[in-house]
Amino acid sequence: MEVDEPVAAAEATPEAETIESPEETESKEAAASSEEQNSSDENPADDGDTPQDDKSTTSTEEIEKDPTEIITQALIHKDEGNNSFKSGDLTKASRSYRKGTSLLKPLNSDNLGDEQVKELLVNLQTNLSMVCFKQEKYQQSKEIASKALSIKRDNVKALYRRAVAARKINDYDTCKADLKQALKLDPGNKAVRKELIALKKDLEDYNQKQKASLAKAFQKGGSFLYEDKEEEEKKRLLKLKEKEEEEKKAREKRKADWEDECVQRMSRGEEAISFEDYEKDFKEKQEAEEKARKKLKKEQEEKEKERKRKEREERKKKETQKKEAESDSDDELTEQELQMLRGYKKTSDGRTTSYFTREQTEEEKKLLGSIAPQRLDAIPATTAPQKLKTQSSNVSKGSAWNNAGTWEEKDTSDWCHSTLTNYLNEAATEIDHCSAKVQNVKDLSGDASVAFVSGKKRYVFDYNASLQYSIFDEGDEKIASGTLKLPDISSVGINEELEIEVLAWKKTPSEEYNAIAIKCRDSLVAQVRSQVHGFVSAFNAEY
Repeated sequence: MEVDEPVAAAEATPEAETIESPEETESKEAAASSEEQNSSDENPADDGDTPQDDKSTTSTEEIEKDPTEIITQALIHKDEGNNSFKSGDLTKASRSYRKGTSLLKPLNSDNLGDEQVKELLVNLQTNLSMVCFKQEKYQQSKEIASKALSIKRDNVKALYRRAVAARKINDYDTCKADLKQALKLDPGNKAVRKELIALKKDLEDYNQKQKASLAKAFQKGGSFLYEDKEEEEKKRLLKLKEKEEEEKKAREKRKADWEDECVQRMSRGEEAISFEDYEKDFKEKQEAEEKARKKLKKEQEEKEKERKRKEREERKKKETQKKEAESDSDDELTEQELQMLRGYKKTSDGRTTSYFTREQTEEEKKLLGSIAPQRLDAIPATTAPQKLKTQSSNVSKGSAWNNAGTWEEKDTSDWCHSTLTNYLNEAATEIDHCSAKVQNVKDLSGDASVAFVSGKKRYVFDYNASLQYSIFDEGDEKIASGTLKLPDISSVGINEELEIEVLAWKKTPSEEYNAIAIKCRDSLVAQVRSQVHGFVSAFNAEY
């Protein structure tokens, strides 16, 4: 099956692209653009829903897995897009081209599709690139043309599409490189030559503006520094004028109040006061009120400081009590041990001796006999060494050498490293038909262990990591990506909110997707925190 172009006579040869120059009239652009439409599959449904009366299209779910059927449906979408473009319905044309692209993508996985699929996919993408250009979505038009070039890097129309979009967003380097490559592939292409002339004119205008800006910067009256100072001076004078107006209005109000005060005084048979005396009294009242306000504020600040101080002391006291409660009684020294530390002890017969002196128990005397010093001639000749009887004891839980259960530590770093990596890799979220997920866990480092302290089990871990994540639209096209840093995944701070640093975008979302990309990223950050807590629960359950 051969792949048809929007207009067979013009689509096959780049020289027919007479509508590519933005300087031509709109009527000429519309006529020529129908001959050279191509596009990409970025954001397949961002131009609206399919009209209900669009009965000629079929949803992806309804299409058979047969490649021939898929290609047929893609061609139908392409023809629908061409017809909509000719009628001036750019939104519907964009939607049709996106549908066709979505159908063909699985057939060209890893760019391994046959030539027929690649040719049709490139045509649809360059068509969509032109539609986006007509809609003044220049950045999107450029990105879609780049996708077409990732399939066929020497496609002249795709190079041309990306060049004209790049010129609109002042990306002159990309524009120049693409036009030179297109002209090298097709030296007779008039549209490419015309765009090169337009680019040259834009570069000349741009250089002239840059020179004018630099010249203005070094002119005394037009320097950027002088402009900033002038602007600051204007703002200062404006604020000063506003303040004077406010003071003037306040004075007029006080004068009216003074007149009312004089009338009231005279009605009571009292002598009226001068405006100067009234102003003096008013200022004294204001100063007294300001003084009282400052005093009250200072008292409130002192109270707040005292409150915080008491809270700190109370918190410190509770922490001390908690530590004391957690400390094991075995760690406290008995009176006998204190005496030993002092260098002496009391024997059972009341004698004071060095703590190195060994005193036998009655049971040991029965088993071994007395070990007190004796004369050699006092020892019976028949006395032979006696064998020490052993007593069986139950083995306590834990290591054989640590039956007392005072301290034991087990390294769990390998298990924790693997489990934490799996939990972080599973972090994903979905908002408004867009999804975000962790793509890779990088630089995960640290260690972990389980400690048995005085019969109590304690989980200790300290890790840090970097997570690479991506955000996709509903067509599984990547619209943004970036990195999250987790500097402190530790058992000490796990009860507090896990610190996550959000670095700058690695792939910046387009203006159209900026808001939803930020929502997805924030939701993914919350999900990562949840996954870390899940790891902690798994750690506790495993050991």
